[in-house]
Parts: sequence; structure tokens; C-alpha cells
Amino acid sequence: MPKLMPPDSASQPLQEQLGPPWHYWIARVVPMLYVTTLTLMLPTILTQSFVVSDLGMNQDRRLQQHLRAISIKVLAHGESVGTGVLLARQQQVYTAITNAHVIQATNAPFQLQTHDGQVYAAALVPPPTGQNRDLSILRFHSRERIYTTAKLATTSPKISDRVWAAGFAKGGIAPVEDRPSGATKVNLGLSIINARVTQLLPIAIAGGYSIGFDGGIRKGMSGGPLINQAGELIGINGVHAHPLWNTPELLENGKIASDALQQQINDYSWAIPSEFVRSYTRE
Repeated sequence: MPKLMPPDSASQPLQEQLGPPWHYWIARVVPMLYVTTLTLMLPTILTQSFVVSDLGMNQDRRLQQHLRAISIKVLAHGESVGTGVLLARQQQVYTAITNAHVIQATNAPFQLQTHDGQVYAAALVPPPTGQNRDLSILRFHSRERIYTTAKLATTSPKISDRVWAAGFAKGGIAPVEDRPSGATKVNLGLSIINARVTQLLPIAIAGGYSIGFDGGIRKGMSGGPLINQAGELIGINGVHAHPLWNTPELLENGKIASDALQQQINDYSWAIPSEFVRSYTRE
């Protein structure tokens, strides 16, 4: 019986000697590399996505807490008439700012209610001579409690900047009881609105309003804060969108707003910028 011998390699086709063709390896190896890479990187990708999401949620939460700390309810004869902002503290004396039209809509005496539910008698500070901005200053004393005050922004906002507006809209929530602990959880009904800057007028509307934003503030929120992502005060709310009376607005230079500008004014809410607040409180 003849002895079996391996086939002569010289007689084999060249392709069989070289092994599988190149497209075989692409078809087999590349998918394996892709699956392996995806398996290794997917936990990192998902973790990074959750981290970014958590950072955004944490920032929103911090800004909301800050807004609650610096926002105060303006009262007259025990009734809520608007919103104010804690602006400064000098020893036991706090300075708060609100809109002049909030003060002018009622009569003294005034009180200010802080985020912890405390109510303080407030004294109205006369406006600076010749000042016609829609702002008013109130002061009160607090001997036992220390409150957070707002930090005025040092840079001007830009179009499309994300901002937050706050204020005590009419129909706010009353204090509710925290049943598990039996303590009282104070909820003054602060409304917080997430918005974007839409307009920055080179010449302000009468009263000092030049920052337009797309958040719909409501009655009662006048005098409240408008802050940026750093938590800095960039403005004081005071004009809401879509007024009941569509009367032409007067600009600070004495001119009447054009039809196009008037439409923009009607479509957005407005705030007095922090630089006007700074100059008002210095005078």
C-alpha cells in the first residue's frame, strides 16, 4: 500500500498558500474590534452623560435656592403687593430694592417678608434727586438673623444668555405643614422662570428697562431678581409681556418707540439692568 504523503505545496494554488483573502479579515476582525471598543467605552460614555446631566440639575437647584434666599415679599398693610431683592447688609441694617410702581400702587406702612417667613417693618428711602428709574429702596433691621444678599453682575448679559427670573406672583402658595417632622415648612409661593435674553436695547424704555427676555413674568413678580448662570443679579423685573393696554412706549431719550420696536416690547418681559441699580443705590 503506497504511503500517503502531504500534497506538494508547489501544486497548491497561491491563494491557498497565502491563507484567507484580505476581505475575510475585514469581515471577521473589524466587527469584533468595534464590539470590543464599544463595550469598553460605553460605561464611560454613559457615566459622562449622567455627570453632565447631574451638573445641570445641581446648577439649577443651586440657582433656585439662591433666588429663594435673595427674594423678599413686599407687603403693605399685611397684603402682598410685589417682590423685592435683598441687595446689601451693613451690620444689622439690610437694604432691599424693588420697583417704584410697586410702592406707588399702595401706601405705607411697608413690611418685608424673608424666605424664612419673618416679617420686618421697612422704611422707604427717598429716591436720589433727579432719578426717574422705576426703582425704590427699602431698609429694615434684623438683629438675630443673617440673610444672603445679591451680588451685582460686573459684566453685561448677551443675547441668548440663559437667565432666571423670580417673584411672588399673585395667587402664591401659603405655608404648608411638614407632617413627618411636625415642623412648619415655609413656602411663600416664589415663582421661578427659566428664560433666555432676547433683546438688549441701546436706549432703555422709560423707567430704565433695557433687558428683554422670553420668560413670562406675571403680576406680583415686579421688583424680583433676574440672575445669570453665575447667580449674579443682572436686572430687576418689572414689565411683563402682552400688556392689557397697547400704548406706545416712551424711551429714555424722550422719543416714542417705533412700531417694530413696540411689537418687540410687547412680546417679551423686561428688566432694569444691574448697572442702573448700581448707580441708583450709589447716588
